[in-house]
Amino acid sequence: EQQTEKPTPPSPPISEDFDGEPRLSLFPRVGDFRPAGDDTERMQYWRTFLEHVVKTSGVAEGAGRDNSRAFALRSIKSLSSVGFFSPLAVEPSTSYRVTFYLRGNLPPEGEAGIGALEYDRFLWIADQFTSVLFEKHFIRFHKGIRLNGKQSWDRHEFTFETSPETGMIHLVLFREGEHNREPVFFDDIRIEKAAATGPENSLD
Repeated sequence: EQQTEKPTPPSPPISEDFDGEPRLSLFPRVGDFRPAGDDTERMQYWRTFLEHVVKTSGVAEGAGRDNSRAFALRSIKSLSSVGFFSPLAVEPSTSYRVTFYLRGNLPPEGEAGIGALEYDRFLWIADQFTSVLFEKHFIRFHKGIRLNGKQSWDRHEFTFETSPETGMIHLVLFREGEHNREPVFFDDIRIEKAAATGPENSLD
């Protein structure tokens, strides 16, 4: 029986403007972890919330910077954190730059933005990790850019360096904290290697 080779995992440089074929594979996430498989009650709640996130967020026509498409992300009243993540293969001990544009009207205690989670190897898992899987492979977190208040398509940028053990990141688009009914919109997301000789653009 012939073995099928795994496809090459997605890796930077990647630019996503949400207008053509998707370049970032975005998977929903609710809270910090997916419940364990034997916790049927929590799993049922989690799946219900996950379906709600998928239904209320996603690519929005005419919402982008030039009336093109953008990615809309809405908070959910009973949840402190919702988002979408994109698994990307990265190189160890390497600096990466993330740039994006965001529009929204966030409440005083609400935040949105993009961050990154580092893991030790690329995992072909299109689902939020359980706490066990997370603890086995997680290396560190980069908070990236966190925004609140009124945002009007400003450009945001941060850089981070992977650890010597890192093989994958989850690039995370998130909406956290206080709920409101207005979505936040992401557009023109790009991740690429940062020039080693360039200026330091990390915004903490």
